[in-house]
Amino acid sequence: MKKIIRLVFATIVIFMVNSCGMSNLSYDNKQLTVQVEKEHLQLDGTLLNERRDNFSSLFLSQKILRLNEGNLVVYEDARTDLAYEFDLPITRSIQIIFEAKSVIMVYAKSHLYAYQLILKDGKILNVIAQQGDTQQLKFVYGLSTAQLNKMLKQLDTDAVGAHYKQVIRLQDERRAIISKWDIQKVHFVPLVVPLARMSGR
Repeated sequence: MKKIIRLVFATIVIFMVNSCGMSNLSYDNKQLTVQVEKEHLQLDGTLLNERRDNFSSLFLSQKILRLNEGNLVVYEDARTDLAYEFDLPITRSIQIIFEAKSVIMVYAKSHLYAYQLILKDGKILNVIAQQGDTQQLKFVYGLSTAQLNKMLKQLDTDAVGAHYKQVIRLQDERRAIISKWDIQKVHFVPLVVPLARMSGR
């Protein structure tokens, strides 16, 4: 019982610290919401399909959305079990999850990040990711560079924006999910490790 109380207290403290530079990325009620500190925007997105996966220490939700502009995007929400946490910095985690050759960070502020990933086949993928604590990782991908840059400018007038214009546009709902989660990555790379406060690391 004491361990649970300590875990809840630590979670509250982390939330309070992180809320100083708050960001959010979420999908709810047909709205994809992106927030950086006091600025936020909402995009209408129709849910076309949803997949769920369970890696015992990590629970994954993948939602394929059609934005009002007509293109597809995928929103993914990965949460660890209460006794686990993500082990790596977010940029490294994203590189592993997509098996990217390289990662170009376009934007970073208050735990919200924008990337252009160069994948194994040389194609480029735009990704917005958010990680407010070590137990959850959320990201959306499939945006055009024009969409990505417009969003970043709306959130932060100082945002520089992404450079590469020729990027992956998701066309087919059946092949929209590009991330590559598996047991090997989750447990043996590892993306997820026992929570430091629980394991005494």
